[in-house]
Amino acid sequence: MKFKKRYVIIPVVVILIILAGIIILIKLDRDYQKKVIDQDEAEYGNEYLKLENSLSYYTGNPDRIIYKPKMKDYFYVFEKEDEDYAHLLEVAEDRMCYSLMTPMTDDFHVDSMDRIMSSGKNYIILDYDKEKYANIGVDDGTTPRPVVYKLLDDNRCARLFKYVTQFMKRYTMEELQQMLGKTGFSRDDVNVEMATQEEMNDGYTRIYTIDDFKRISNNPSGKYKLMNDLDFKGENLQLTTVAFTGELDGDGHTIRNITKNLTDAEINKIALFYTNEGVIKNLNIENINVTTSNRDTTYPDGIFAQVNRGTIENCTTSGNVTITNEKNSNGMGGIVGILMEGTIKDCVSAVNITYSSGTVCGISVSRSGGTIENCTNKGNLIGTNVNGICMEYLGTLANCTNTGNITASNIGSGIVTYNEGEIVNCQNHGTITSEKGMVAGIAIYNHATIENCINEGQLTGCNIVGGIAGTNGDPNGAIGTILNCKSTDILTIQTSTQYEQDILYIGGIVGNHILGNIEGCSFDGGIVVNTNKTTYQGILAGAKSSKAEINPSTGYGHNYDFETYYDEHAMETLND
Repeated sequence: MKFKKRYVIIPVVVILIILAGIIILIKLDRDYQKKVIDQDEAEYGNEYLKLENSLSYYTGNPDRIIYKPKMKDYFYVFEKEDEDYAHLLEVAEDRMCYSLMTPMTDDFHVDSMDRIMSSGKNYIILDYDKEKYANIGVDDGTTPRPVVYKLLDDNRCARLFKYVTQFMKRYTMEELQQMLGKTGFSRDDVNVEMATQEEMNDGYTRIYTIDDFKRISNNPSGKYKLMNDLDFKGENLQLTTVAFTGELDGDGHTIRNITKNLTDAEINKIALFYTNEGVIKNLNIENINVTTSNRDTTYPDGIFAQVNRGTIENCTTSGNVTITNEKNSNGMGGIVGILMEGTIKDCVSAVNITYSSGTVCGISVSRSGGTIENCTNKGNLIGTNVNGICMEYLGTLANCTNTGNITASNIGSGIVTYNEGEIVNCQNHGTITSEKGMVAGIAIYNHATIENCINEGQLTGCNIVGGIAGTNGDPNGAIGTILNCKSTDILTIQTSTQYEQDILYIGGIVGNHILGNIEGCSFDGGIVVNTNKTTYQGILAGAKSSKAEINPSTGYGHNYDFETYYDEHAMETLND
């Protein structure tokens, strides 16, 4: 009998020892967790980036906090009356603790909840009683909007929730839905992609909301990244009137539906930034609508920046800008107003611009430095002096294209007005019309080199019309060179009551070839003369001075002596 008791007592003792060991280990683990939490409290104190300061639709004071641990299929619930509620909410509202947030602007949906359950991440849900969000969708500023977000894997919020929930009741999704009378905890289209820890440590401030975006103005030297598209729904926007010196990475996302009806006093508020001295990349601005009048600005206007000294790369714009009754017509560009330094590359403007008495350009109105590369204008442009890309260029302008239609009261070109550098591999496919002045497919005045360029747009002007250039070279010694270019559409010259000169010029490549060379070029279009005035016309050049060259030496309509032409006509023509 004693023998049997011994065999019973020994296993019991072993089990008790094991249980005691487990209890001790749990106690040690709890003590360690509490020590870490105390260290968190000592390190961070009350330094929080409060959720309510960054989300306009978050009203705070949720009825409950719901926590789902990572890799688990159950939930913990903290109601307002719970002892830990206040402190947990304070820590949970710290935006430095989470990686992705989604406002709940529609009724809860079980499919979205399934995605949360299967994501394997920590989730916090700041929830309200159902009657409090019955009118969600009415943006009256008072409707509570529940928020769901993913915690980073290792931060003070996750550590705190792990500690306080260790011995709490667990709820399955079915039990939670039954208790709350809901069928899910996120929008049907919730994005549950998780930013990696490495991504969170890359120095970027994540932008999820319109309010987040506007806060760039508080620190224009910071690094920012868009995490989703933003719909401004007609709201006005200008981030800052001081220089932006940081980095804004749109990450391919779109800002849409910005509306600006500007008063006379708001003269510098079209552009996103007054000056860009940093990097703006991978950002789309869609359906911007601006109307204003009585412009009187120091620099031309633009969409991304009024003045650019930094880099704008892989960005697009679309929408409409209408400016009327200007006091001082500086101009409007689809990307920037003036390029002083830096680079604009791989950008596309599809903004339709109407500026009745100003200079209009698809990319940048003027340029005193910097580089434009691989840019395209798709917008229809209307103004006094209108260019598909920019007004003047010194340097190399490569791989740029205009496909928008251009209507000018004075001069219109597919690429630039003045070329003082090298234009390479550029094309115009838009229709260009001038009421009273010069028209050219690539450049109005070529004082340097145009090479491998194409015009496929119909051109109609009243002074000088050239498929590639209006005039090539000038009598003061600037040499124009046009190499391996072609023009393929209809060129038309017509009478204008506002143009009083007696001699007009129209040529398939150049209207008036003054000084320089045309080589390897071709014209496969038609020339239409709708005027009774004397018109010099030719397949390659409408007129050629004795000092200008064409190789092959045919295809010009009129040959004249340089000195005689200079004395009688040249300066008058060049100044018109």
